[in-house]
Amino acid sequence: MVKIITLTIENIVSELLFDFCHHQVITKTYIHDNNEWKTTDTHIQREWSLEKKKWISQYLQQQIERGGFVVAAFDEDILIGFCSIDACLLGKTAKYANMTMLFVDDRYKRKGIGKKLFFEICNCARLLKADKIFISAIPSVETVNFYFNIGCKDALEIIPEYVDTKQDRYMEFLL
Repeated sequence: MVKIITLTIENIVSELLFDFCHHQVITKTYIHDNNEWKTTDTHIQREWSLEKKKWISQYLQQQIERGGFVVAAFDEDILIGFCSIDACLLGKTAKYANMTMLFVDDRYKRKGIGKKLFFEICNCARLLKADKIFISAIPSVETVNFYFNIGCKDALEIIPEYVDTKQDRYMEFLL
């Protein structure tokens, strides 16, 4: 049975993600061309090294230290997904909270876990008094479609401090 909990700094040890499976093969991405989004074929592989997993654990601790939140999904004692949000609210037209990470272990994808984590982090954003969540999403068709399917839209306002890369697709969710 999957349980979703809010993590504390003490829950996040450097070994937290050692068994977490993240191997992504991206074959289609969105590109922004002449003020519209188009899909293009690509071949990108992403896989986390042990060093990257340690860095992510430290990053999640920093999110909590700065007043943000990390929620995680567990199957028994096995971490199967996590999502984080920064406490800093920015924006000119609304108070945006920055969703910094959302990942589900490859072995547990397509079971609704990402959706549950997303909506739990929305509850955390409401506690921060945010109006919207900002997402700087990798432009893979699979990732962007996930966000569209749960109600996200292209961002009305781009928050430069929240942008991960210029190639990302910037999205928002109204709380």
